[in-house]
Amino acid sequence: MKVVGIIAEYNPFHYGHNFQIAAVRRQYADACIVAVMSGSFTQRGEPCVLDKWTRACHAVMGGADLVLELPFVFSCRSAQDFARGGISFLSRLAVVDHLSFGTEAQDIGQLAEAAAQIDAAPVQMRLRKYLEAGDSYAKALMQALMEETEISKDTMRAPNNILAIEYLRALHTFAPHITPIAVHRTAAQHGDDRLYTGITSASSIRRVLETTVPPWERLAQAVEPVVLNDLKKQHTLGFSRADSLLDLLRYHLLITDAATLMESYGIAEGIEHRLIRCLKTSSDYRSFLAQTATKRWPQSRIGRLIVHLLLHFKKTQAREFDTCGASYIRPLAFNAYGKALLRTIKQASPLPIITRTAAFLTSDQRTALTSAHSPLQRMLAFDTRATELRNFILPQRCTQELCTDFITSPKFL
Repeated sequence: MKVVGIIAEYNPFHYGHNFQIAAVRRQYADACIVAVMSGSFTQRGEPCVLDKWTRACHAVMGGADLVLELPFVFSCRSAQDFARGGISFLSRLAVVDHLSFGTEAQDIGQLAEAAAQIDAAPVQMRLRKYLEAGDSYAKALMQALMEETEISKDTMRAPNNILAIEYLRALHTFAPHITPIAVHRTAAQHGDDRLYTGITSASSIRRVLETTVPPWERLAQAVEPVVLNDLKKQHTLGFSRADSLLDLLRYHLLITDAATLMESYGIAEGIEHRLIRCLKTSSDYRSFLAQTATKRWPQSRIGRLIVHLLLHFKKTQAREFDTCGASYIRPLAFNAYGKALLRTIKQASPLPIITRTAAFLTSDQRTALTSAHSPLQRMLAFDTRATELRNFILPQRCTQELCTDFITSPKFL
C-alpha cells in the first residue's frame, strides 16, 4: 500500500486542495493519503478561520483519509522550520513513502538542485552576507541560490517553489526514503488575493470573508458545499479578531521585564523596542504589521512573533523541540481507510497516538509545567494554548460552541 503525505493548512479547504488530492489518486489509485495540518494558527501567525477539527473533516470529505495535527511548535514557524517539522513528522510515522506538494515549476529538477546546494559552503557564505546586509532570510536565500545555481529569478519568486525547495531540502536531511510528488499549479497562485471561479487561493477566500456580505455565490464555485455552509455559519457568528491580539500584546509587554522578554523565541536585534513604539500609534492589527515590518522583518515574521510572545514560546524550548522532533501523533479526523492506517502506524511508529488529551496532559499540569514534565507534555501544552488563544479572540457569541483539546475527540467520517 502506498502512503502519500501532504503538509497543509487548509485555511480553508478549497478546490485547489481537491485538485492536489485528485492528482495523487490519478497516479496512485489505491494510495492512503495522510495530511499533516496546522492547528489553530497558520505558518504566518494568523488565527485559522475555522477550528482544526472542522477543517480536518473538510479535508477527509475532500479526499484525504487521515488528518493529523502538526504541533504548533513547528507549524507557526518560518518556511524552513515548517518544512523540517512536517517532513520529520511524516518520517516518524514510519509508513509514508511519498510526499505530495504544489509547485509553479513544471519540472522539479531545478528545485531539487537548488535544495541540494542550500547547505553547501558557497551558498551559506552568500546567505550570511545578505543577512548581514539586512535582508530577510527568504530574500537572502533567493539571491544566494540565484548566484550559486542556475535557478532563475522567476522560479525563485514563486511562493510555492520556495516552500517546495524547503521540502526537498528537508527530505534530503530527514527522510531520503520518501519520494517527492510535485503537483503543478496552473491556476491561482499561493497568496493571490483575487477570488477566482474554480481553483482560487485560500488567501483570496479569507479576504472576501472579511466583508460584511461576502459573495457567497462566487465562493460556492471555489469550495465544497459543506465548507461553504461552515464558512457561512462562522461568518454569522464572527471570525477571530486579530485586532484583539494587539490588546493582549500591549498587556504582555507591559508586565514582562526585559530579561524575560529576551528569552522569547523570535526576539532579536532589538525588535521588542520597535514593537513597543509601533503599538503606540497602531489602531488595528494590519496597520501594526505594516508599520512594524522592515526589510529584515517581513510582516509574516512579525505575525509569528506576536503569537510566540503571547504563548510564552521560548528560544530554549524551540531548540529542544527541534532536536527531539514531534513527540506524538494527534488524529483530528479520518475515514475507515485512515483508521486502518492508524492501526498500522501504531505498530510501526515509536510515537504514541493521542486521542484523549487528558490522558497525557491535564489542564492542571499545563498550568504548572516545569522541567520535570516530559517534552511530550511541554509540546502538547502549546497545541492546547494555541487552541484557546484562538478561541479567546473569537466574538463573544461564539463561546457556546467552542471546541477545545480537552473536550473534543477525533472525528470519524
